[in-house]
Amino acid sequence: MKERIITAIDLGTTKFFGLTGLVRETGIEVIGKEVIQTGEEWIKGGRVGDIEGVASGLIDITESLKRQSGEKIEWINVGIGGKHIVGKVYSQKIEILPKGRPINENDIQLMIKEIKNLAMAENGSKKELVHLIPQEYIIDENDATIIGKPPIGMHGNTLLMKAHVLTGELNPLNDIYECAKMAGLKIEKVFPYSWAVAESVLKEEEKKSGCVVIDIGKSTTDFVFFHDGKIIWTESLKVGSFHIDYDLSLKFHVSLDFAEELKKNYAWCDYKKLTEKGEIKTIEIKNPYGKSLGKVSIEEISKIVYLRVCEIFEDLIIKERLLKTGLFPLKTCEVVLSGGGAKLKGIVKLAEDIFNLPVRIGLPQKLPGLEKNFQKPEFSAGIGLLLLASKETKERQETLLGKIKKFFNRWFY
Repeated sequence: MKERIITAIDLGTTKFFGLTGLVRETGIEVIGKEVIQTGEEWIKGGRVGDIEGVASGLIDITESLKRQSGEKIEWINVGIGGKHIVGKVYSQKIEILPKGRPINENDIQLMIKEIKNLAMAENGSKKELVHLIPQEYIIDENDATIIGKPPIGMHGNTLLMKAHVLTGELNPLNDIYECAKMAGLKIEKVFPYSWAVAESVLKEEEKKSGCVVIDIGKSTTDFVFFHDGKIIWTESLKVGSFHIDYDLSLKFHVSLDFAEELKKNYAWCDYKKLTEKGEIKTIEIKNPYGKSLGKVSIEEISKIVYLRVCEIFEDLIIKERLLKTGLFPLKTCEVVLSGGGAKLKGIVKLAEDIFNLPVRIGLPQKLPGLEKNFQKPEFSAGIGLLLLASKETKERQETLLGKIKKFFNRWFY
């Protein structure tokens, strides 16, 4: 395999995290990393909020990666989130005519085309197909043969394909492409944040046994559901840890920065445990000018956090969507939380109570060239983006090599 340089950038609400890696046959080595705190909400709810700000951030982060890696950076891979991102499984069946003939590449491409048409007809003209991942092929339904790769050369009367299709709205996607263009860059691939997080925090056996990954970011919460190693559902909510800060700020009349400190230092998601212990500790709160506004109890702070996290996990879409698949929770082994919001105290216990499953915090895997201090939930998406881009690169090269070998075998042997 030819060595290749790839770059991935996690465009967060107030933080951009970029990685440049060298892809080899044996794996990927990080040769550049950079984190910039934007201080502004350049990305909000998964959408570009300040096109010039995002473009300038991309320039700053790629210039730093260029200096570290000594490589020219022209193409980047980025993450996407926001309410407009949805992925689910579609299926389509065709007849093999004449019956019993070998299945060929044209049959596979026809099914892919029909699934694309099916997905786009359902989602409308404002949506764009971002990813289509064939997952399963079923030959002759009544006496079915089920396989996971294209059944080229196999004989059948009918062929059914199942594929996970991810769609997103055109305008938010075009804004990201425009930001890259303004920064003198091109976007190679976009991946949903939940896929990226899953790639960095899960083992393959977890995907096979059934697993839900929830990435709690600043302004979005993204989740993906795996069963039997395949993606069943992908979605992104336009609510994140910032909304907890907003709730606290509104309730206690404090600045958002002070509210964030209250959340980080004192809040417990499983606040009911505090009342059982009987400990009612109080905290002095201050307005933006430093004037005391009195005291509030940790129980009051924690209850507000508890209610918002419950809304994200249960009252909004996550649990409802998972139940509709018919595979949750009976055929699901665990829930994995990641992202900056996963650092909230007591969030594992609360999630276990809501989902009735084991829950753990997902930490990103270690990569050569990347220091230990990046093994934190808030860096899972950025590391996962690099891993997904690396996997995509390898698959493309293997596909190209296979086509070349096939050509030579056809003509010279």
